[in-house]
Amino acid sequence: MTTFAIHLPSDEMKGRIIGKEGRNIRAFERATGVDLDLDEQPGIVRLSSFDSVRREIARQTLKRLIADGRIQPTRIEEYVLRAKTDIEKVMFEEGKKLCIAVGAFNVPHDLMAYLGRFKYRSSYGQNMIAHTLEETKIGLSLANEVGADVDTVRLGCLLHDIGKVVTEEEGSHVELGIKLLKKLVKISKKCILIQPFLQ
Repeated sequence: MTTFAIHLPSDEMKGRIIGKEGRNIRAFERATGVDLDLDEQPGIVRLSSFDSVRREIARQTLKRLIADGRIQPTRIEEYVLRAKTDIEKVMFEEGKKLCIAVGAFNVPHDLMAYLGRFKYRSSYGQNMIAHTLEETKIGLSLANEVGADVDTVRLGCLLHDIGKVVTEEEGSHVELGIKLLKKLVKISKKCILIQPFLQ
């Protein structure tokens, strides 16, 4: 999904979001990196972005601005910063919960935050946290059955899609995932599970 719809309480709110000569909508799009469409359907604004985290930040920001009612460029920037902080906390907690759920401990903080992005990303119609939990369970069962190294399989399952949430660079999700993991391994040499996985 690349779009999200928010219902507007009134046509007046649409005007406030646009702002004088379009200054508010430009400020919003610039601050969030998300496109707004107010013309497609009456009473609805659509947020459009391929980056699911940016889209969620924009969604939270817009909902708060609508509730506040005072929409102007400085307030937009303030609410975007608040939403970013809130989403970063949520992503870290979700990544931490995912690591605990699959039994991967001592995972670096930054890597847990990336894993938490799975909350806002789907792959082939399935949320990536649910997908990762499901395929890790299957992977561990197979590892036990064939006598493979369970910790290596656990990490392979946990991290196999990590490149799908790297949005700062171009490349296949495999290439992006390898690059990210090599970078984050340097951050924490204490991560006993990740070191053998990357060697």
